[in-house]
Amino acid sequence: MRAPISMHKQSEKHEDLRNLVSLSFIVLFAGGILFAFLYRNIRMAIVTYEIEKLKKERRAAYIETEELRFQVARHSSADRMEKLFREKYGFLPVEVSQKISTYILPQIERTKKDTDERNTSAKP
Repeated sequence: MRAPISMHKQSEKHEDLRNLVSLSFIVLFAGGILFAFLYRNIRMAIVTYEIEKLKKERRAAYIETEELRFQVARHSSADRMEKLFREKYGFLPVEVSQKISTYILPQIERTKKDTDERNTSAKP
């Protein structure tokens, strides 16, 4: 009678061991899923932060570029250049007859009628 009791204890030990191993696998699997979920969210937060940081840098670079363009335009105006030449190099003021003026004329759009009249008047 004692033999069946020890057999029963051994089978209980094996069953307890199986339960412990299966529970360990379940815990490891759940922990792995939790770790993957947390890692993904942390990584996404880091990437989002980097994107926002780069956007701020881009905005700052754009503002700096616009300020530099403004300074170039301000320093390259004809009056400013004339003043610099007078002060730095001792040039006399430019007379009206010596100034070069540039005019931008609006473009004239030609219609088909104008083009036809031009072509017919050019033919002998």
